[in-house]
Amino acid sequence: MVKTNKTQCFTCHRENNTYTCEGCTNRFCVIHLTEHQQILNEQLHHIIDGYNQFKERINQQKQSPLNHSLIKKIDQWERNAIEIIQQKAQEYRDVVIESLQTCINHIETKFNDLNKQIQQLQKENDFNEIQLNHLRNQLRKITEELHSPSNISIEQDSQAFINKISIVSEKKSKVSKWNQNAISMAGGNGEGQELSQLNRPFGIFIDKKKNIFIADDCNHRIVEWKYNAKEGQIIAGGNNRGNRMDQLNRPTNVIVD
Repeated sequence: MVKTNKTQCFTCHRENNTYTCEGCTNRFCVIHLTEHQQILNEQLHHIIDGYNQFKERINQQKQSPLNHSLIKKIDQWERNAIEIIQQKAQEYRDVVIESLQTCINHIETKFNDLNKQIQQLQKENDFNEIQLNHLRNQLRKITEELHSPSNISIEQDSQAFINKISIVSEKKSKVSKWNQNAISMAGGNGEGQELSQLNRPFGIFIDKKKNIFIADDCNHRIVEWKYNAKEGQIIAGGNNRGNRMDQLNRPTNVIVD
């Protein structure tokens, strides 16, 4: 490890027999070489302590994976989504109850009128099939109106009011043979920020329609290239590097659900 040479000690600056540390290349006398070795031993112990702490964290994660910070983020997203759904559901219940009450009041008026007609026929005791069919049709209509009110209905909206989350997981890629006659499907116009350019693209995803989604790493954006398109369009990020909701920080992978 060391070489002997009479020269100045790096620590005490005295001329003496010194020994060169092959790690830092400084020269030390016998006394300070020992001190230097002790410092290195302390640094090694710090590394060992860090290793043991990390090993303990790994064991904890293996035993309790649900305590991982990523799982906690999903749990928080779930709680937020449930809270939003509950709030919206209560709003919709209030609207439906109010509308149903209006509908029931209207039906009740028709029902009372029908009751008067029935009582009148019973009192007069003079009726025929036409009158009975008329009463029967009225009863059928107000019954249908009670089951399916005409003033309110429920429609499904494809626009989600809950923010989706995506799990971006880096997977090992298969080794593929390069085709020397291949053509560029995205980029190929030099490194840059234009929609026809990419800057160190990292991850890629291709959907069933052969559209290409690219994690444009150094442009901090996700870009979609339609099949046979000459340029892409930004679908996420593209507003410089950052942590805002409209920014990305060097994305490396992309998965489209």
